[in-house]
Parts: sequence; structure tokens; C-alpha cells
Amino acid sequence: MDQPKNALVQRHEAELRRLLARCRSQLFEDVVPFWQQRLEDRDCGGYFSGFDRQGRRTDEEKPGWFVGRTMYTFAALCNTFGENPAWLHLAAVGRRQLDGPFALGGGRFAQMLARDGSVKTGFTSVFTGHFAVKGLYEYLAAAGKAGDPAQRALAKRLTDQLLADVQDPAVLRMEGVPPGMQKHAVNFMTLIVALESRKLFENAYKTVLEDCVHRSLYVFANDALAAPFELVSLDGQPVLAGAGRLVDPGHTMESLWFSIHAGEALGRPDYIRRAGTVLDWVLDRAYDEEYGGFYQHVDVERTVPEAPFLVNQYADIPAAWDDKIWWVQAEGLYALAASAIHNQNERHFQYFLRMADYVENALRDHEYGEWFAILQRDGAMRADCKGFALKGAYHVPRCLLNLCVLLQRALDGEIR
Repeated sequence: MDQPKNALVQRHEAELRRLLARCRSQLFEDVVPFWQQRLEDRDCGGYFSGFDRQGRRTDEEKPGWFVGRTMYTFAALCNTFGENPAWLHLAAVGRRQLDGPFALGGGRFAQMLARDGSVKTGFTSVFTGHFAVKGLYEYLAAAGKAGDPAQRALAKRLTDQLLADVQDPAVLRMEGVPPGMQKHAVNFMTLIVALESRKLFENAYKTVLEDCVHRSLYVFANDALAAPFELVSLDGQPVLAGAGRLVDPGHTMESLWFSIHAGEALGRPDYIRRAGTVLDWVLDRAYDEEYGGFYQHVDVERTVPEAPFLVNQYADIPAAWDDKIWWVQAEGLYALAASAIHNQNERHFQYFLRMADYVENALRDHEYGEWFAILQRDGAMRADCKGFALKGAYHVPRCLLNLCVLLQRALDGEIR
């Protein structure tokens, strides 16, 4: 017997088709072209990431995060929308970096490179490894090399070193994890690596994946306080002092859609339902009902965080707690769509519509392409640059790519 069609999709088919067309237009006519024409360093290899609003280069340093991130983005475009030599070429630029000075040996990577590829800053962030490993998975799939024994062995070595590093107290101190605490960002980045490792290794890291999903949904997300935290104690208890008081909507929503994808991959609808519950907590605490969009972070009990957390530095950009950061909005947009459709959640769908309009009207640069980096709470411009050490060809194209896939699958009746 055929299962009933997704009722939410039936109710909102026209809106979903309209938004799918918008996402495809923005991705293929706006965001991908912005990066495709300027990010490769054709003289020295590697990727540029520093650009002003018009797309003029502002920096020649090459952040290590964007080796894996950019490799991932252009390989994922190939894997999702079909073979494209230009995209595969750009993904291969990142793959070649894994054989150069960027790779420090022992499965670890440099944090910052000079234009000529020499190392300016060595291993300081485990996230560089997260991005490199999942970028490699995606590239091997796009390049038809997922079955190559040497490439699989490399991916396995890097994955195993990464999983060792996220348990190493010395490495965690580099990420600002206080003694006796655990950090959600480390957990959910390990979650997505374990999930995406299935492209090469099927269930080899299933236990890691399940543990990370559980921690994201039930340890960092606290039922007693109806709040998701970025930092909790090693035994999973809230520590309501200092940074332990903060609710980080961007990290939470990113982890929630990771968990929804894991729930679908593993046949765990309970993961998907729980993600919807935690997303309600984020909406109630961190969505700006007056101006739209999600705050950067909030205090667990009061909207305004304590004095040390009123302003956060984004590289050299001071961003207020209630500023609207590009990646937070991207993660929120997709998390809302994923929960709305998978959970048939009308509240989440209505917020998804609001977020889609917010992005279109406030963040998207209709003149020069891509999204602005940071807006003030009321929509005034904080930073109109398109790329810097923390912003590149990743969050925005990934969000739009995922939306294209999700909305098309929903309209095709693939999501019950």
C-alpha cells in the first residue's frame, strides 16, 4: 500500500515550487558564479577567500579552513547536479593542497598559508581537519575515486587521526574548551564527518555517529531548561556561568539539520522529531520577532548576554550579540525547512517562509552577488564584504544546494 503523501507539502506546494525556483536561481546565477570566477589562485595554487562587496580581492592569505570547505562545496555541486568540469577542477585544487605544505604530517593541517603556499600558522584548530576530511570524502565521490585503495587508505588515516584529536585535551584547549567542559561545535563537526564518511566506509563509524547525535540532541540540549548550550560539563550538566550561559543558535541549528540527515540515513525518526523539539527552543530564545533573523547568541535566562559576550570578534570585525551573521541565517534557513518538511511542522514552515524573505530582502546582494557578511539587528550594514578568514564558498552555497535537494525531493513525494 502506498504511504500517504506529506500533508505539509500538499498544503504548500505552490510556495515550495516558488522557493525552489528562487534557490536554484540564486545558487546558479548568483552565488556559484561569484566564487567560481575568482577564488582559484591560478599562479600559486590554492584558494583566495578575501573579497570586498564587489568581489575585489582584499587578502592573499589562504585560511586552512577553506581548503576542505571549498573542496567540499564544488565536489558537492558535482555530486548533486551532475558532472561539471569547471566545478571538478575547482574541487581538485583543494585536493592538491592535501599533498603540499598545508598537510603538516601525522594527519594534521596548517591553519593559515601565505599566497605561495608556505605555512604561516601551523596546527591550531581541529576544525581544519574536520573540513579537510569531509572535503576529501566529497571529492573522491565526485572524481570517481571512492574505490581507489590508496585514496581510501588516506581518507581512513585522516579520519582516525581526527577522531583521536577530538579526544585529546591539548587539542581541545586550542579550541578554547575549558577544563572539565565539552564543546558542542567539536561534537557536531565530528557528527557530520561520521555521517559523510558513509560515502566511503558505510557503517564503519556508525557508533561515533550515533554517539554524536545523542550528545547534540540530549546532552547539549537540556530538557529541564528547554535550552541548547554550546558548553556543558563532561558529565553533561549545564554550567550556568560565563560562556556556559550562552545559547548559540547557529551552531545548534547546524547540528539539528545534521541530526535530521542522520535520522533519515539511519532510519531513526526519533532523531528527526527531537530535532524539531530543540528547534522550537531556538526559535523561542533567539529569533528576532521585530526585525527578523537570528541573533548571534543570547543568554540562557535573559535575552541580553553578560558583558563579556556583548561583542564578538569576527576576524577583525566586531559583531554585537544581536547582529545577524550570514552563516547563522544560512543554517537557520535550512534547519527550518528540513524540520518543517520531515516533521510536517507548520510552525517551522511559517518561520522558514519568513527567513527566506529575510535573506532575500536583507542579506542577498542583488547587485554584486553572494550574501553580505554581517548586518546590525535592524538590518543596517555592519560588514558588506563577501569573503574573509571566516567567510568563503561554504555556508551560503551549501545552504542553497541543500534547499534545492530538499524541496525537489519533497515535491517529488520522496519525503513522507
